[in-house]
Amino acid sequence: MNKNMTKAIRLNDEDFNLFESYANAKGITFSELCKSAVREKIEDELDLQCANESYADYLSDKTTISHDELFKSTRLNSS
Repeated sequence: MNKNMTKAIRLNDEDFNLFESYANAKGITFSELCKSAVREKIEDELDLQCANESYADYLSDKTTISHDELFKSTRLNSS
């Protein structure tokens, strides 16, 4: 089932004017601006979570390999 949902947010005049002006300058609707901002926020948090997990893995085993070694080990070497 594909249906559109409506959700209201409360904004003060200053925030509304800022968001509306930005959306207009970018040639997008207020709704598109909000959806895009929320998607970006979620993606940023997922990227940060992935980075933190990778860093924790690195701290537990500081063995590293070069890009060349990685490409050779996965047969992605373009040479």
